Amino acid sequence: MRFVLAAGSVAASCGGSSDEASDTTVKLSAQAAKGKAAVAELGCSTCHSVDGSDGVGPTWKGLAGSKVELDNGKTVTADDAYLTRAITQPGDQVVAGFKSIMPERDLPDGQVASIVAYLNALG
Repeated sequence: MRFVLAAGSVAASCGGSSDEASDTTVKLSAQAAKGKAAVAELGCSTCHSVDGSDGVGPTWKGLAGSKVELDNGKTVTADDAYLTRAITQPGDQVVAGFKSIMPERDLPDGQVASIVAYLNALG
């Protein structure tokens, strides 16, 4: 699977929050904890917040299960299929108000599933 992530010079310019921000009160399953560790290792929080604060990328707080407006005017539900697609093919469905600027990375399916579990735990 392909995962696009903020890294390098793009990451340096992003203003997201720490992975430790406000998700410390969220009880994580073992799989979600692996996802949290993966996003910390990959640097995802450089552009994505977990506390609702603005960043270069959309916040993850309350994302899972919500309605997401895309840059093409369509609205989708952020279910597991959408979250997986957003991780593996982020240029396909860009959230309104954001640009698809993240460089691509290959991640194992299990790691993607763990990240989706983490996003679901956030909300």
